[in-house]
This record gives sequence, C-alpha cells and structure tokens, in this order.
Amino acid sequence: MLPINGSRDQDPEYQPLMEDDLDPDARSATPSASPWASRTVLLALLAVETAALLAVILLFVRAPQQNCSVALDSGQVLYSPALGAVETEVKVFNVGFSDNFSDFQIPSSPHLDKMWSDLYNFGVSRITKDEASMLPNKTEEIPGDEGHYIAALDVFHTLHCLNKIRMALDPDYYPAWRISTANNWIPEQKNVTQHISHCVEWLRQSIMCTSDTSVIVWQWDSARNTSVFRSDVAHTCRKFDNVQAWAKERVIHEQGEELVHV
Repeated sequence: MLPINGSRDQDPEYQPLMEDDLDPDARSATPSASPWASRTVLLALLAVETAALLAVILLFVRAPQQNCSVALDSGQVLYSPALGAVETEVKVFNVGFSDNFSDFQIPSSPHLDKMWSDLYNFGVSRITKDEASMLPNKTEEIPGDEGHYIAALDVFHTLHCLNKIRMALDPDYYPAWRISTANNWIPEQKNVTQHISHCVEWLRQSIMCTSDTSVIVWQWDSARNTSVFRSDVAHTCRKFDNVQAWAKERVIHEQGEELVHV
C-alpha cells in the first residue's frame, strides 16, 4: 500500500510492473487503434507512394533529349543506337616504320582506294523511330520509308576525312584534291583547301575527344646502347568490325535528294 503523501520511490515494497507481469487476459483487453483508422492510414500512404512513382515516370518520359544518356564502361555516354554493338579488345598498333608497316601503307592505287572506301563507304544508316527519339539531337525521316530515320556514325565521317587528307598529300595522283597553301587561294582549289582544313580540325577534336590513354614506353636497346621509343604497345580498342557490321545491316541503298521535315 502506497503512503498517502509519499511517492512510489519512497515505498521499499514498490516494484514497477513489467509487460510480462500483465495477465494475458488483461493484455488482450488493452485498448487498440480502430482497424478502420489503420486501414485509412495505409491507404493514404499507398496513395502518396503511387503519386511519387508517377511523378518519377513522367519526369523520365518528358526529359529533354539532350539528357539521353546511358551508363557504359563506368561512365555516362550519350545514347547511340549502335551502343549494343560496342565490344572492346586489345590491339597493338602498327608502328609504320622499318618492317612494321600496315596494308594501308602502299603507294596510291585503285587497290588502296578500295581498301579505304571499304572502311566507311556504307552510305548512311536507317534507324527506327524509337531509336531516333532517343538521340540527343533530332534527325529527319527517310522519304518513302515511314517510321525510319536517317543517321550516320561519326567514326565513318572521321575515316572519310582522314582519307581525303591522305589524297591531298599525293596531289600528283589525286589532282582533284590538290590544295593551295597561298594566302590567295586558287579559286578552283579553294573548296578543296577548306574541305581539308575542316578535316584536319575534325580529326584534332576527335583525337582529343577519345583521348587514348594507352602508355607508350622507352626500352633499352643494347645495339644502340640507349633507351628507345616504343610505340608498338597494347591499346584498349572498340572492335571496329562490330561497328561496321551494325552499319552495313542498316545502310540506306537509295537516298532521296530531299528529306522530309517532321
């Protein structure tokens, strides 16, 4: 029995009741929240979560095309319909000196021209409307081919530019690609010179964009008794054959003179 004017702390016989001390019948009789009230709270939470999910979905659906990107090689890259064809491999470059020449280092000839043309001369590619809608930049529909759009992979344009620079370096064999280095460009050479200038600038940007970080080394050459520059090292490359195959499967064989603006 508690003292009339005292506290529980003053009663040596007072021990607080624990939950395990409660009578089972009394515990079950403890008032609880109404089931209808609990159901209302759950429904309210479900409604909030559903609204949040819909908001996220709408955000992605309505996102500007400039934000179209996917994760690849631990980084964010812009969407390309050819990303599925990307596969890496290790390759050692031809040095291009001594006895380490490539098949492309032969004198100018129809055979060499064909080798270069075969690298990139697939016209342009045909992609679906869904693929076109995911591009970071808009493109046009192919005339007479509803639901398909025109596109070209940049690697092939870059190869085209390098080939034109190669031709300009041999103007005796390719007189149509002779450039003028004088300040007053010869009129018939002006367009060619501007084209080559464009190509050199394009390659500069492309090389800087890809930024190959493969490491060139120096090794001791006992015959020369000095360390020499070694560029015949391994590189991590994208398999070009895969990208070529992707483009060849989608080549537009007959391209109209005008495109349809949609």
